Amino acid sequence: MSLGNKIIEREQILVLSVIPLFLVALVYSAGNDSAYWLKYWWMFPTALVIATVVNTVGISGAALFVPFFVLVFPIFADELSPEQTVKLGLITESFGLSSSALAFIRFGLVDRKIGMYAVLGAVPFVVSGALLSFVVPVHVFRIMVALALLGAVYLMLSRERVKAKIESIQNRFIDQHHPHHTTNVEFTDRGGNKYYYCCCGYRTRFFGYSAGGFFQGVAGFGIGELGIVSMLITEIPIRVAIGTSHMVVAMTAIVASSVHLAGSSIEGTATPWNIIAMTVPAVR
Repeated sequence: MSLGNKIIEREQILVLSVIPLFLVALVYSAGNDSAYWLKYWWMFPTALVIATVVNTVGISGAALFVPFFVLVFPIFADELSPEQTVKLGLITESFGLSSSALAFIRFGLVDRKIGMYAVLGAVPFVVSGALLSFVVPVHVFRIMVALALLGAVYLMLSRERVKAKIESIQNRFIDQHHPHHTTNVEFTDRGGNKYYYCCCGYRTRFFGYSAGGFFQGVAGFGIGELGIVSMLITEIPIRVAIGTSHMVVAMTAIVASSVHLAGSSIEGTATPWNIIAMTVPAVR
């Protein structure tokens, strides 16, 4: 068994050990007294509730965290800048989805080939969106968040209609580009369940993950919602689609978080580590 597989097999231990190490490193590097770290203690139960909701309905965590930090958080504490809001949502999502992605990999529900193509296609759009977020005015940022939310809701509620439209376009060129369009992938999960599907549809998934990746960088969410719809439209079985999408969202969230942290250090923008110290353990 390879080292990577050994790590995946001990995914629960890895997840449980990461949080204490992260908190120790955070407190050691950032300093400050206990009053600073406990200032937003109420964010732990809040983040726990949000994480429970998003895992139940199957959307990305930042899809609720970002609107919460924009609309609700200022009622109880100081208002955050758009860049801080996105950064909080992305860092929290990075930890939360990394653990769930490892679980999906462990159960064999991730098509790594499709997932890596999606990540490679989305990363440039994620980075460009993250860089744009540093210069977007507050009112424009809020409009973009609203549009991303409305778009995600529309796609999830009208998936069959969107799927039918795309299929009608694809069918015009199916004989030319895929003359033997049939199931060419036999995917088996750890439980022995077999899934059969076609590995085509890369253009559709590229569009979904690139558009979603841009919103992921600039607004903190969107790639999970647009990506999962593009997976289902291209006939990827739902369990494989969800597992693969978790991996893609986790990896792109880490990339977007890194860009935001690097930009913050260059601009001298403060990172609210005491909020992160409460949200990250809750979502793990």
